[in-house]
Amino acid sequence: MADLNLPDELTRLRVKELAEEVRGRFAKKGLSDIFDVLSEAAFLIRKPMETNEISGFSTYFEEQFIVFLNSNFTLGHERFTGAHELYHLIYNPDILKKEKVILDKEKYKAEEATADIFASEFLMPEDYVKEIFYKIINVNKNNVLPRHVIIMQNYLKVSYKAMLKRLIQLNLCSIDKYEELVKICSIENTEQLQSLTKKEGYGVDLIIPSKATCISKEYIEFVKNNYERGNISYENMKSSFEFVGLTPDDFGYEYPQEEDY
Repeated sequence: MADLNLPDELTRLRVKELAEEVRGRFAKKGLSDIFDVLSEAAFLIRKPMETNEISGFSTYFEEQFIVFLNSNFTLGHERFTGAHELYHLIYNPDILKKEKVILDKEKYKAEEATADIFASEFLMPEDYVKEIFYKIINVNKNNVLPRHVIIMQNYLKVSYKAMLKRLIQLNLCSIDKYEELVKICSIENTEQLQSLTKKEGYGVDLIIPSKATCISKEYIEFVKNNYERGNISYENMKSSFEFVGLTPDDFGYEYPQEEDY
């Protein structure tokens, strides 16, 4: 039997309550999409990074939280990473303030695992998943097909694999079907998954990298203001801009003579 690394039910229900509380908090502001929520909670930066080893991270700099998401990953994966980082922003602010970046995954293993559970509960609410499944799919858990997972993932805007695991977790799909159903989302079957997705009438946006570059305007103003107030050096400003594909020249800044030593 496949090991999906799913949490025990008590842990899941505990984290489910956290996700519902956070979802409700932002819903009162009219925000539901994960990117909109993150933009409200922090400075959000989405861009293709030079590495595929990191799908995203959060940091704390000059009393501001900043979330970086690597858009080299599929959009579905990127959205899950965003919800994972949202957990850290809401429930681990003290860790971020202390560490600046959570790099030691082993040290914070429990929080990393909880962040993944939170992401699943936040993006794929149990009641809504069941409502859509019984309304649109409504098959025995032993008869779930790849097309059913594709339909569900497009309703929830997540990756195929995340959706499949969620269906199994909620007992809507048999765990015995996992190995059979997960094959189509492997790298070698990319074209097959895209073809079946199109056949079901959906675009492939969720299952390909967006390669998006979206820089929060607040981030740009934040960097500029910190430089102009003398909180950061020209070199720090330059590196902060270069990380998001910009330069000081774009904003009319010249290299200060007093730093030329």
